[in-house]
Amino acid sequence: MVGGGVTLTGLVCANGHANSPERSACRACGGPLPSDPRTVVRPPLGAVETTGGERFVLDRTAIIGRRPRASRVSGNEVPQLITVPSPQQDISRSHLELRLEGWYVVALDLGSTNGTTLYRDGYEPVRLRPREGVVLRHGDRLDLGDDVHLMFGERA
Repeated sequence: MVGGGVTLTGLVCANGHANSPERSACRACGGPLPSDPRTVVRPPLGAVETTGGERFVLDRTAIIGRRPRASRVSGNEVPQLITVPSPQQDISRSHLELRLEGWYVVALDLGSTNGTTLYRDGYEPVRLRPREGVVLRHGDRLDLGDDVHLMFGERA
């Protein structure tokens, strides 16, 4: 981390947006990307929107649950804690982690009692295995139970 942000190798478009070196077009504006990578501060990697319409920018790791707690803190990064309603208590206190790893957002079920299901367009629903990461794609939906869903989008 330099100056409060995680630094990575990336590509910067003419408008100054940092991107993964794997991209051919800017994720923020769609503009072309140069072929010369450089060190950049990682931008937010997207956002999640809850069933209730709340939106959270993913600029750091997030712990989601009915009463989330951060059991560990990595470096200077304190996770964002996102509380979701669970009237039937189907959702665990700390149910799901959305971890920023390099240029990716990785979903990990934290060993929740009732699990997490991933819905991805064009694929059958998949129940996440506890503590096994799955890289999220734009448009993925996560079902935590109790009618609580999270929609992941690449744009913050």
